[in-house]
Amino acid sequence: MTSERNNNYDPASPQDQDAVMVYINPELMQTMANVSARKQRGFRELLRSAEDGDLDAAFRLGLSYAAGDDGAPQDDERAFYWFSKAADGDHITAVYHLGHCCARGTGTRRDIKRAVELFTQAAEAGYAPAQCELGLCYELGHGVEEDKRRAAELYRDAAEQGYAPAQCNLGFFYFHGIGMAEDDREAAGWFAQAAQQGYPRAQMLMGVCFENGYGVEQDPAKAVELYRAAHVQHYDEGTCALGVCYDRGAGVAEDHAEAARLYEEAARQGYPRACFLLGQCYEYGHGLEQDLPRAAALYRRAHEQDYVPATSALGLCYETGMGVEQDEALAVELYRQAAQRGYAPAQCNLGFCYYQGIGVEENNDEAFRWFREAAQAGDVRAQCNLGYCYYQGIGVEEDNDAAFRLFSQAAENGYPRAVHLMGQCLEHGYGTERDMKRAAELYQQAYEGGHMGAACSLGLCYETGSGVEQDKARAAELYREAAQAGDPRAQCNLGFFYYRGIAVEEDDERAFQLFSLAAGQDYPRAQFYLGECYENGYGTERDYERAVALYTQSHEGGYADATCSLGLCCELGRGVEQDLRRAAELYREAAQRGLARAQCNLGFFYYRGISVEKDDAEAARWFAKAAAQGHLRAQVLLGDCYENGRGVEKDPQKAVSLYRAGYERNYSPAACALGLCYELGIGVERDFARAAALYQEAAERRHPRSTALLANCYEQGRGVERNLRRAAELYRRAADSGYDPAAEALKRVEERLSRPLWKRLLGFLGR
Repeated sequence: MTSERNNNYDPASPQDQDAVMVYINPELMQTMANVSARKQRGFRELLRSAEDGDLDAAFRLGLSYAAGDDGAPQDDERAFYWFSKAADGDHITAVYHLGHCCARGTGTRRDIKRAVELFTQAAEAGYAPAQCELGLCYELGHGVEEDKRRAAELYRDAAEQGYAPAQCNLGFFYFHGIGMAEDDREAAGWFAQAAQQGYPRAQMLMGVCFENGYGVEQDPAKAVELYRAAHVQHYDEGTCALGVCYDRGAGVAEDHAEAARLYEEAARQGYPRACFLLGQCYEYGHGLEQDLPRAAALYRRAHEQDYVPATSALGLCYETGMGVEQDEALAVELYRQAAQRGYAPAQCNLGFCYYQGIGVEENNDEAFRWFREAAQAGDVRAQCNLGYCYYQGIGVEEDNDAAFRLFSQAAENGYPRAVHLMGQCLEHGYGTERDMKRAAELYQQAYEGGHMGAACSLGLCYETGSGVEQDKARAAELYREAAQAGDPRAQCNLGFFYYRGIAVEEDDERAFQLFSLAAGQDYPRAQFYLGECYENGYGTERDYERAVALYTQSHEGGYADATCSLGLCCELGRGVEQDLRRAAELYREAAQRGLARAQCNLGFFYYRGISVEKDDAEAARWFAKAAAQGHLRAQVLLGDCYENGRGVEKDPQKAVSLYRAGYERNYSPAACALGLCYELGIGVERDFARAAALYQEAAERRHPRSTALLANCYEQGRGVERNLRRAAELYRRAADSGYDPAAEALKRVEERLSRPLWKRLLGFLGR
């Protein structure tokens, strides 16, 4: 029970008040009473003097009522009354304070024009605070027409009298070139004068000069000293700026926890920038534990004070559901608010929403417009995105020169994605001369900057030996790193390495897993290879329907290989109802995009008249396109056209040349066709031994037709010694592989072998 009583004990709770003994020092109480009595006597004396027409007493009495000090109760109306009395007698300081009452509506109704009149009266009398306040009215257009030059004149008048706020304001005008030419050195000089008087805003701005080298030699440590001086005076901007120094390790040892503490101190006073920066600390777990709802709440608090970066950050919270319930439409509205106020990051985000159709209808023209506005303001993300619009023709006519220029601009500012895209331009010669070595260097730079897309591109350089010495093991490492970071292209490329056993041990199951990851991110090439895995049962169970679904997705994503494979499924009725016309359409679509396999398949449809009118010339045209790309089947089929004069002028030597090109790349049908040319003397001198040798090579690679033709050589004794048993063995192997002519030949040879030996000998003698 003791522990429970101790745990629940709260000395401030009502039930414990009777048990609390309070000691009151009687001497202290007497001193406080004496002070109060003196103040009351002083107040009564001041009141009598003011009522007797003493202007200074009237002014001081107004100050006492305004502050509730010196024995007077706090009373704004009485303060206004006594300031008015003193002002009526041309007490300049009272005129100035009366102007403040009118400007703020303190003790009277707000009347900014009357305030300006009063400030003008005091300013014309040379009263520096009034000159400064009147300058502010002209700067902001409060009660007078905005006039920055006049504001500057008034600030100067007051500054030259040594009035610190005016010196600071005049410095600010020089700092930003408001009403005068920008001059950092002059700005720093005025800030320094005001800072030496302990004026906190000037201390903070002088700190900015030292931090960045504006008008003075850069000195981060001096900047920290000035920020700290402003912070000690509880100047929120100084506190926040000091926090930024700790955050970045500028002029002081990096200390994220101290930075967060300073942001929190300034945020408690409602300073919006501090709320925003503290929100970032909570968002990223920077100096304190990550807390996304707290981050969103802080962004909202700063947004409600019109701090534009927070408005944009809150928009991102709603776009992604970070710390709040996802609301893409609200995200767009917040981005728009910040974008319309010229905040470049929000303009870029709004452009991206239009590009992707996030919370708003997709609109590439609007995307381009917002990217352009942000890019012109110097936002590197927007420069890169605008470059990409020109690169792909999104919302604007394609212009590789403009794309490369924008990528270069963003790359100069160290934006890794832009560095990567600049590398792509150099790799392909888009908007610049092709320079593979420089492209590889840029991919390396972007990769070192943390861009995983660049890691993949660099991996491809090492895979192909483009711009660097070929190193497939290094390529695999880079693909693996980028794949682990979730890059779909790298996942697919690494999967392909496992698929083909390139620099890693062949592993269809691992390839299937990687293709699945990339396909899950809608990467078309991965969808295609995943479809191949399902079609052929590589790393998974065979599933033709799933293969067709994946080929369809990849085809719709613009991947020509998938378009062709989908065509083959339609041709064969594999995983989908057979549809030869649809197959032809798909082959044509992929062929027109330059895919050799599809060009060959379309040519074959024309060659055989499959769902199109038979047309040997059209067939030969498509075979030629594919053969020019080194497509082996197309080379053999084009050779057949030249051998037989189908769609082209007959040219047996040209046929042999095409067959030989395929044979030299170990393509069995080409070896078979070349063997027939030697056997029949087509385009070459007849050579049975050479023919048999070519059939033998292809048969060893289990090519059924070559196996049957080699069997015929053994049956007839052409180019090899006659051997019926060897012939039968080869015919059987070809027949078992589905080559139907071999089955008939096998019957013939087996019938011969079943005859008595003397009959077989008679057969050999020709009787």
